[in-house]
Amino acid sequence: MKSYKKIAVVLTTLGVIGVSGCKKILDQSPKANVTPDVLASAGGVVGGITGVYSDLRNLWGTEGFLYYTNLGVDETLAGGGASNGGVAFATYKNYTNNVSDVYNALGGVFNIAYQDINTLNGVLQYGVAAFPDAPTRTAYLAQAKFLRALYYFHLVQTFGSVPLHTTFINTATLSDSRAPVADVYNQIIKDLTEASAELQNKPGENGSPFAGHAATKASALYLLSKAYLTRGWSSAAQSGDFQSALTTAQTLISTKATYGVDLYQNYADAYAPANDATNKEDLFAIEHSTDTKYGDFTPGASGGKINGWAYFFRPNYPTVNANYPASGGSGVMTRDIANGRPFFRVRPNYDYVNNVAFADRSNDYRYWNTFQTTWIANTANITTPRGSLTVGTDTAIWMPPYDPGADKRASFKGVIFLPPSVAAATTGANASTNTFFPALKKFDDPNRPSVNDPSSRPVVLFRFSEIYLIAAEAAYKLNDLTTAANMINVLRTRAAYRTTGMPANAVANMQITPAQVTLDFILDERTRELYGESLRWWDLTRTQSLIRRVKLYNAEAAPNIQDFMTLRPIPQTEINLVTQGPPIPQNPGF
Repeated sequence: MKSYKKIAVVLTTLGVIGVSGCKKILDQSPKANVTPDVLASAGGVVGGITGVYSDLRNLWGTEGFLYYTNLGVDETLAGGGASNGGVAFATYKNYTNNVSDVYNALGGVFNIAYQDINTLNGVLQYGVAAFPDAPTRTAYLAQAKFLRALYYFHLVQTFGSVPLHTTFINTATLSDSRAPVADVYNQIIKDLTEASAELQNKPGENGSPFAGHAATKASALYLLSKAYLTRGWSSAAQSGDFQSALTTAQTLISTKATYGVDLYQNYADAYAPANDATNKEDLFAIEHSTDTKYGDFTPGASGGKINGWAYFFRPNYPTVNANYPASGGSGVMTRDIANGRPFFRVRPNYDYVNNVAFADRSNDYRYWNTFQTTWIANTANITTPRGSLTVGTDTAIWMPPYDPGADKRASFKGVIFLPPSVAAATTGANASTNTFFPALKKFDDPNRPSVNDPSSRPVVLFRFSEIYLIAAEAAYKLNDLTTAANMINVLRTRAAYRTTGMPANAVANMQITPAQVTLDFILDERTRELYGESLRWWDLTRTQSLIRRVKLYNAEAAPNIQDFMTLRPIPQTEINLVTQGPPIPQNPGF
């Protein structure tokens, strides 16, 4: 859709990709015009693929991406620190009126996606000549197929019909058209079918040049299964899609040892920073590091190619004062690395999260492994109307998902915030707000150099646990409720586990029967397992549940959402680039 004379790609290294036969990894970061001659060389192929991997940092982990994948759904609401565009995504208010942040976020997706797709097309078209060694050639081209499929799957889920290009463009193009959704899915499935046979089993296995978090066969099988599932729900559905989704998911599950993937016994271990380098539930992730040159790291950055997941979901805890809700008094907490940088961009939707998805917090421990509800005092000489706080001992802020009772509230020395509906029924209780709310803690990064630094943890796109949910959804659509229940129960068995205080009957209480499997149960289970992981908007649009569930659970968005909002608008800047031939049509309603 862009007018390209020559495509420039930044030849930066992720620190995980090298070229076979080279003595050391690329140690420079120039910009280069990518031409067929360049892409027919080993260096051009390496630079092209590495540049695409680096570009993924412009999407996953950034604030604009956060807004359009996590907001305007049932499980989250905009935090008090959200931009105007974030609020527009969250509420659909002024959403169709060219809100700059909305269109900038979506326009960025198009700019990055089509630049990188063109680079990948060039790698696949000319890179065949770059490596005389067949295994090395296959390894590189399989990466390109996977990455191209990832981008097109992202685009078709978000915008519906989009331009489809599979050949390299290095001359100016001023015309374009949107391809049928069926054609886009056919290309995605073709690329992923080939990649799932050609990629490495494990990162860096048998001398593969792709180590770290680069794509593997397990990555491709996951995405292939999800592509079949998503197409099965769509207007381009083919009769065997749900069976193909289930079969592919079950193949990954049954061969998990081959790919070195599995579930941890403890849900919390899947998110532990100590496991980042070799996380067995990580099927595909975007690398980050504190290296300012190769890791795109900028100290104190709040934008750019950052991983902001460690602070986007954090409340503004340093502004809770000792006399709250009265004004005055010192802050009971000081901003620190352990408690994170308080960006408060996204907050939980209490009515859904507490009362529906995580209603069972006794048997299911995922709520407590997902949310931080207590802040231990870190500031000396703080006294509230109920007593003095001892640093490192007393809880300064407590946000329980229930009312602890009048006696506990009266004796608690810190400040308590209750869910709004609970506080409304409890005389004198503080209600959580769009500034003060439980924090999502799964993405915390205690190893950041400074309190205001972005995270250097990998941004995980695909988790092994989700393959069970993909299988369950496909089985549900096939009316195989027994298989669906079995898949879900694997995760629910794990969800009951905790290191101490586990009820004797927790696992038994977590099991469901086939009769309990419904679409809404599957969607609720996805929240319990994958809350906040930049999947929810697609989960709801895929299952044709967005409008219904937003109206049911999200009071802030319900008045404004309309049926056509199951697709995002094509950015007007992209439409304007087509100046010859038929114009690019906008999605209906925008």
